[in-house]
Formats: sequence, structure tokens, C-alpha cells
Amino acid sequence: MKKLIVTADDYGVFPSINQGIIEAIEKDKVNSVACFSNYDDSVKNILHLKDKVGDKADVGCHLTISSGKPLTDLNRDIFTNKGYFRPFGELNIDEIEKVLPELKKELHAQVQNLRDSNIRVNHLSCHHNTLTTTEALFKVYMEVAQETNLPMRSVNLNPKKQDTNYRLVLRILLFDDLPASKRKEIKKFGRKIKEVLSNFETEILTPDLLECCHYGPLPMRDIWEISVPRLVSNKQKDLHNFMNFLIKSANRHGELMLHLIKKDRKLFKEDSKINYPGVNKKYFDSRRVEFDSIMKFDFNQYPAVVKSSWDDLFAKVDPDLPA
Repeated sequence: MKKLIVTADDYGVFPSINQGIIEAIEKDKVNSVACFSNYDDSVKNILHLKDKVGDKADVGCHLTISSGKPLTDLNRDIFTNKGYFRPFGELNIDEIEKVLPELKKELHAQVQNLRDSNIRVNHLSCHHNTLTTTEALFKVYMEVAQETNLPMRSVNLNPKKQDTNYRLVLRILLFDDLPASKRKEIKKFGRKIKEVLSNFETEILTPDLLECCHYGPLPMRDIWEISVPRLVSNKQKDLHNFMNFLIKSANRHGELMLHLIKKDRKLFKEDSKINYPGVNKKYFDSRRVEFDSIMKFDFNQYPAVVKSSWDDLFAKVDPDLPA
């Protein structure tokens, strides 16, 4: 039996995203949520989530250095611009790597902000994959996972081209801000990251793979309403192919990553009042397509795959019991 975690990212800030995720959980499409903890109302919104869905979904901390504001005293140019984290395309990676203890302190604060409110955190992920760009940043990410005793999102991305494309876009965006040697490292580290994870001083628990097929399309332009059924149909095919791949592969388990939204004018009006840079509103159309797709997808077609919590994924098995 293969185990699957279905995670919706970016909960805790925008009402339209929050509501889309809640509805997907209520319909048993999602069983894990990656939550921002650095927005003023993050904790309140996560407590609301738990009131609505109870134990139907695990709560993870979606670590960020590219959205919202820091929780610690990082209000200087290395990390921020006008008090907000620098966006994905303006990461000051060279300088951040010179002050890694400060980075680690901030990441710990984001986890602790949830724990201090008696919110049980089950897993870690990172917004925009920023903490997987270079070996120095990734080691801090692993150290935080180790020190908080939490599993983290897999760095084994499927399809592999997603990570390659991400690193290409980042190198283009940072072309004028990073030396050629650092841009080269970002490119090469995608091929090295799994080895670095496996050689870390203690075992960091992760699912066997992270499935990214449902992500997109990219926000190059608005999606016309007439195109939505076709895009949803394409995503359904991608999900079908992934489920069959998981069943036939040697992977024991995996995580499916989603970005969801509830299309609702009133919620969008509430969204417009929120100042939280780092979540691209141009991608809201694509989130709507992801929402429509996952809400129509029938996981029951695949009895060989069972949805699993993060705790169940890594539960110790008694060797004397049958598998």
C-alpha cells in the first residue's frame, strides 16, 4: 500500500486562499496544510482552520524569507526592504550566507510562533523553495528540522524539470545581484541536494518524493474563463498519471503539493486590503484551476494508495508484525 500526503500551501493570510483550502479539506481532498506564521493574523487564522476541520488535516510551518515580515530583528538590507522580506527575485543570498545564525533564529521563531499558541506543527516546508537554493541555506533548513524534531518536504521533485526550471528562473532574476560563481552553485546544487540530505549528521525524515505536476500554469497572463475546463481536464490527466506512477514505482510514499483558492468576489475584496507581499496575486487564476481540478478528482479510484498523515508516514513499524 502506497501512502500519500496531499498538502495545500500558503494558508494563513489571504481569505480566498484560506477558504479554498478549508473547503478542500472538508471534501477530503486535502489532508495537510503548509501555513505561514509571520502574518499578523496567521495564528488566528490557523486556529480557525482547526475549529473548522479538526484533525482532518495536519498543520505545517511554511518557512519563509521571501514573503511578509520577519518575526525577529532582521529589518536591514540583507533580508528586507522597507521592513518586508525581499521578494523571491531579489534574494540577497551572498549576504544572507554570512549571517546564517540570524537566519536560523528567524526560522525557529516562525515555528515557535505556532507552538506558543498550542498549535501542533507536524512538518516543515519553505516558500518559493528558497532554503533549497544553495548548500549553506539548505544546511540551516536541515538543522531547523533536526532541532524542532520535524519532518520536512522532500527535495526529490517530480517532474525533475520543475526544480531545473525554478533554478533557471532564479538565476535570471538574480543575474545582476549575484556573482557568476553563486549562480553556478544554484544550478549545480539541484543535482547535489539529495546527496547532502542523505549525508546529514542525523536522519531528516521526508516523503520519498514531492509531486509538482499540479502546479501552474504560470501567471504570464490572465486565464480566460473559456479555457478553465480544458486546463482542469489537463490537470486531471496529470493527477491520474501521477497516481499510476506512484503505484508502479519503488517509492513508498509521496506528497502532492497544491495551491488553491476559492473564487469569490467578496473574498477577493478582503484580499485586496491585506498587505503581505510575496504571494503573487497574478497566480490566483491558476490557483482557481488547481482548486477546480482537485475538487473533482476521485482518489478512491486508486485503492492501492491511501492518504496518510505525517505522523503515520513515519510511524515506527513493529518488525514482528506483518506488513
